[in-house]
Amino acid sequence: MVGRTLADIRDRLSELSVAVGPYRVVSARTGTPPFPVSGMQFPDRETAAEAASVATAYRSALRRYDPRVTVHGLIVCEAPLGTDAVRTGPSSLPEYCHTVAGSLFEVLSGRHRSVEQAVIDSYLEAAEETENRERLCLAMLESMATALAEHLDPEMQADTLREAAGQLPRKPSGPEPVRDAIADLEAARLVDEAAIEPAAVGPGRCARYITLQNYRPTLSDLRCPVLPIAVELLRRTSITPQMAEAERTADGWRLLVSLAGDQPAEGLSVVTTTA
Repeated sequence: MVGRTLADIRDRLSELSVAVGPYRVVSARTGTPPFPVSGMQFPDRETAAEAASVATAYRSALRRYDPRVTVHGLIVCEAPLGTDAVRTGPSSLPEYCHTVAGSLFEVLSGRHRSVEQAVIDSYLEAAEETENRERLCLAMLESMATALAEHLDPEMQADTLREAAGQLPRKPSGPEPVRDAIADLEAARLVDEAAIEPAAVGPGRCARYITLQNYRPTLSDLRCPVLPIAVELLRRTSITPQMAEAERTADGWRLLVSLAGDQPAEGLSVVTTTA
């Protein structure tokens, strides 16, 4: 990037935020805190106002990659300590895609510039072919999944996705992290419906078969971009997930997902069908 990088801007936000504080930065339109200030709290109104300016700069920088990143009028609001007064409803599909993309661009711009450029080139090519905003947001995730799968080995993919997930608000690690991760993808409208069932065998712990109806990220009938699933799991647990199998169904995909395996994690970005 030209000028301050996304990581530089993110570091400044981290410096301004505190673990517990009465002020938040939210969208004037939706009342929710958009990325990169989602989950952040600030000690006083002046600091929160600076954070709003920094977050606006962040989203402006992200629009260098994608001019369709939502423009939010960011405002400061006060939420009494110990309350959850700020609404944190589910993201729209475009906002979710840009949130995940933003966290990944932070990592790529600092460590893997060639991969970052491959994502941009692929996305710009897709942008010439469609004007549909949701389709373009999905193309961003698909481009990222493809670039990571083609340019990084499994261990480097795991490190990149783990660091990107760490840029996002942490999710609680419940007894069914796979089910919780897929529920968030449903809320963001990346998938219409999902069925989850235990697998008798798998490459690691908590093996589950998940059947995704109308899973919107797609590369072809043979290749499924599972990057969003990996990111959501890594937001809940530091254990690297693994997608060992993929089967194309009439209206989606059936995947075998587990939380850990003895071998380096395969299928973190893209899974190829076994057919």
